[in-house]
Amino acid sequence: MILFKENQAKELKVEFTQIEPVLRKLLIEMAQWVTSKGHKFVITDLLSEKLEDEKLKRVSKSHQEGRAADIRVRDWPKDFRKLFEEYFEKRYSHIAAISKKSGKPNLIEIHDNGIGGIHCHIQVRKQKKD
Repeated sequence: MILFKENQAKELKVEFTQIEPVLRKLLIEMAQWVTSKGHKFVITDLLSEKLEDEKLKRVSKSHQEGRAADIRVRDWPKDFRKLFEEYFEKRYSHIAAISKKSGKPNLIEIHDNGIGGIHCHIQVRKQKKD
């Protein structure tokens, strides 16, 4: 079951229908996997605009392009975060965005903003249009 950040739930539910289909499908699978293990799956951010990205010092346009999502992981045990990352990185490296740092596929990045805002950034590569 997918939950949305409480103070933005209405907006995020709409944005969920507007993100890239491959990301939406992946998030649904992730939510099923996480909740089957007894944890909550909360989406905290999806689409953004250029000014928001600049303010947050984002290095790519993935949120603007509907290719990225942030989920809350601060309530997950550290070992479960690692298990989640390893499981999905292994299964979905073929759709992962390419990291600007390493030049390699990187689906999941776990960040800590220093004030308890541990979250997981999920990013897929640009999909070829038919």
